Amino acid sequence: MKTREQLIARVLKNLGVLAAGQAPSDEDRAEVDDLIEPVCAKLLDDGVAKLTGDEIDDAAYLPLAAIIAEAAMVPFGIAGQKASDLVALADRARMDLRLAYRVYDARPPMRIEPFWGRRCGLPPIVQFSGPVTPSGSSSD
Repeated sequence: MKTREQLIARVLKNLGVLAAGQAPSDEDRAEVDDLIEPVCAKLLDDGVAKLTGDEIDDAAYLPLAAIIAEAAMVPFGIAGQKASDLVALADRARMDLRLAYRVYDARPPMRIEPFWGRRCGLPPIVQFSGPVTPSGSSSD
């Protein structure tokens, strides 16, 4: 399991803001931290994955960091080829998460029962199918 701090550092590395062995500044850390919850909520809303930003499964760590890095491009002023690379990486990450974490509907499947007659084990109503003649009719 990865922590939120590790996720923030990975996002900053993906953006090219943080070099290896360097600690993130408070401003950069706060900027990425503000994006984690909305991105996780959007992934759930889109039916991609149900993730939280606190404890991240190892399988979701890199894809989630790539998706958050895509969301952080504007605040960090990333454009050009680096931006298109981050978008492509985030698209691949969404596909990976969609395959790994399928969000199923919590509702049970609809059960359709055929109607075969009356309920409670009673026999079906038998209808008379002969000719109908009015009662009390006289032949004049």
